[in-house]
Amino acid sequence: MTLLKEKVLKGIVLRRTKIGRAADLALPPKTVTLRQDSFDRNEMGFYEALYTRSCTQFDSYVVAGTLLNNYAHIFDLLTRLRQAVDHPYLVAFSKTAESREGCKNQQNGAMESQCGICHELAEDVVVTSCDHVFCKSCLMECSATLGNVSCPSCSKPLTVDLTTENSRRKVPANLKGGKRSGILGRLQSLADFKTSTKIDALREEIRNMIEHDGSAKGIVFSQFTSFLDLIEFSLQRSGIKCVQLNGKMNMAEKGRAIDTFINDPDCRIFLMSLKAGVALNLTVASQVFLMDPWWNPAVESQAQDRIHRIGQFKLIRSTRFVIKDTVEERILQLQEKKQLVFDGTVGDSPEAMSKLTEADLKFLFQN
Repeated sequence: MTLLKEKVLKGIVLRRTKIGRAADLALPPKTVTLRQDSFDRNEMGFYEALYTRSCTQFDSYVVAGTLLNNYAHIFDLLTRLRQAVDHPYLVAFSKTAESREGCKNQQNGAMESQCGICHELAEDVVVTSCDHVFCKSCLMECSATLGNVSCPSCSKPLTVDLTTENSRRKVPANLKGGKRSGILGRLQSLADFKTSTKIDALREEIRNMIEHDGSAKGIVFSQFTSFLDLIEFSLQRSGIKCVQLNGKMNMAEKGRAIDTFINDPDCRIFLMSLKAGVALNLTVASQVFLMDPWWNPAVESQAQDRIHRIGQFKLIRSTRFVIKDTVEERILQLQEKKQLVFDGTVGDSPEAMSKLTEADLKFLFQN
């Protein structure tokens, strides 16, 4: 019966893709390159220590038979591992780490609205009925990924409707504060700032881009705005002009950033959160740099489509950055598996791409 249903649906459902309509679109070719680098000794030591602690915690859930009951904690473990691969500062100088040392911002009356999932300052803020704050996209992704509709912070049932604008409750007064300092403000000394393997790799790719095409521009995507802050500081210190766009900026700030990137020939790099700028047409850029992989390959495809669309005349190059011997390599393997499932699903159900199964979780944390 199932095979018959699939046969009937394939005969009547029309699916249009870029590949299928390539002749009509006449888009320039797109090359996707996977760049794999290795940690230096210090980064590897930091990552391995964090990975060992995370696996120990994960194994305790498996032994207790409470794996899916602790989905929020597991999501948090994965987030920390992925941040550590980007730069150790994202873990060592996170808002969570700072709060353990005394909650300086809270003492100053400037407690910021930090997302309880990604631990970044919340973008497109959603406040649950239990008064916990999240990025809207993080909460939706977490719920879709792990198939749970309880609060990731306290496990109470979620009653907020994420599909409507009216569901966005006003952020509580005690979560509002002054101008954010960001991760750079939490570093002890900017003079002692150290880059990371990924930032060094990105700078090398940007130099190659400029040497190959004196007018080329690129977009750097990351799921962590704190990482974009570190990249921005490092690039500017190297003399590379860039602007940033993220979901915490108001419309005027976003407009200025977009205008600068499009019209200023000296502005070569646009740093962008994956949660921001979904509908932007940025064909002025011809290169994409994806700093951190996600197990849902559709997310990366959508990022690349910001420049690979009608109006683009240059050859497109997309570079994906991955660190060897880390959780990122396993995420890539999950991407491949989920893409195969997605391609073979009638109607191409998004759930086949985004949801993490119990087997997926065990694979990510296997020793």
